[in-house]
Formats: sequence, C-alpha cells, structure tokens
Amino acid sequence: MENVLFMEKQWNEIRNIRNRLLVETDWTQVDDAPISDSKKTEFKAYRTQLRDLPNQFESPDQVVWPTKPVH
Repeated sequence: MENVLFMEKQWNEIRNIRNRLLVETDWTQVDDAPISDSKKTEFKAYRTQLRDLPNQFESPDQVVWPTKPVH
C-alpha cells in the first residue's frame, strides 16, 4: 500500500511539473507569437508530448522528459 501511495505522489509531482511546463509555453501557440511557424509547430509537438507523458510510461521512474525547443 505504501508503494502505491508513493507512486501516486510521484505521478502527481510529474503532472505538476508537466503543467508548469505547459503554462510556460502557452504563449508559443497564440497567433501573434513572435516566433516562426516552424517554431510554433515544434512547440506544438513538444506540448503534445508533455500532455501525453503520464500515459506513455508504466512507472514514474521511467519518465523521460521531452526536449524543449529553443525559440
């Protein structure tokens, strides 16, 4: 039972970090963002990887964070 609670705590922390990273890149998806269309596409793919992250791994210990594009 402790292991399940520990894993849930880890998943919650991963989701919190993921949510913060999504908020930090929200600006890249607005129409008047000062970046090229190709960079918007890169950020869109990055954000999709972040959103899908919790479903991609069996265990929090396996999580590999996607690389944030440079703008």
